[in-house]
Amino acid sequence: MSAPDNAPHDFTRRLIDDLANSGYAPSAWRRFISQSWQRSVDDVRTSPSLTRSFLLSAGVYLVAGTGLIVLTWAYHAAPLPGRSLALWLPWYAVSVGFVLTHLGMADDEHGLKNRRFNAPNQLSFTRFALAPLVMVPCLVAAPHPATGPVFAVFIVGMSLTDALDGWIARRQGVCTRLGQMLDYLADLAFLTFLAIGLYLANAIPVSLLWLLLIRYPLTLVAALILYFTRGPASLAPTVLGRLTTLATSVVLLLISLGQLLGLGWLPSAGVSWLIQILQVLVAVNIFYLVYLGMIWGKSPGGAS
Repeated sequence: MSAPDNAPHDFTRRLIDDLANSGYAPSAWRRFISQSWQRSVDDVRTSPSLTRSFLLSAGVYLVAGTGLIVLTWAYHAAPLPGRSLALWLPWYAVSVGFVLTHLGMADDEHGLKNRRFNAPNQLSFTRFALAPLVMVPCLVAAPHPATGPVFAVFIVGMSLTDALDGWIARRQGVCTRLGQMLDYLADLAFLTFLAIGLYLANAIPVSLLWLLLIRYPLTLVAALILYFTRGPASLAPTVLGRLTTLATSVVLLLISLGQLLGLGWLPSAGVSWLIQILQVLVAVNIFYLVYLGMIWGKSPGGAS
């Protein structure tokens, strides 16, 4: 076995150090972008099998997403599928571009290059790339018998990928830095789009939507600040963060399935109670994130 190759990590570390040492000047940002882009192009060229493997997977997801929209077109009013396609295709293109420009982070935990886009990364990419489409089932006022179950399976499947990608990565020992980023971004995108869809369908209150729209961008901004100040270190989620994400997934999934399948397993009072509990949990998580940010900002190595 060859020696571990930590070059991508060291490369990013040097770029971030250059940004910090220059006081984040515009010229340093230009160097960061140009050198990062060149490194991304080199990674694609030097890893043809990995690139082909990813593009093949991306093609499959493109067909699957288009098929879901075509199904909606066949059974529901035309404006909804057309708007869904207009929203999803640019998102899909950006998600593919994001992975292609970060293929250098698809090396395994020992720093060795992978020849294929592994299963955990595929699951995370599926949830990330198809995330806007979870709004479509929510906006169907009266699901057709032919589409309701399909939409339900789609949303349940998207939810299951969140549990499966991490479990498979740990079990098979194929954890990658790209996979960690994709998993985080996929959670953010999936739950945000699902919440927006449920709100537009009058299934959740605006207060819960705003709490979620504050929490997820807040965590993303915090991650970016840490990345550009302390480097590409792994960020371990807190217990409260894990609990909040799990509770959000469960509550939104139950509400979605209740609408799609016409299930009355929870009375309206029960749904209201779950939403209230979730709102409190998300609010506590937001305040905790702000508190951590204040502590970090006052620490010797933190931002002022």
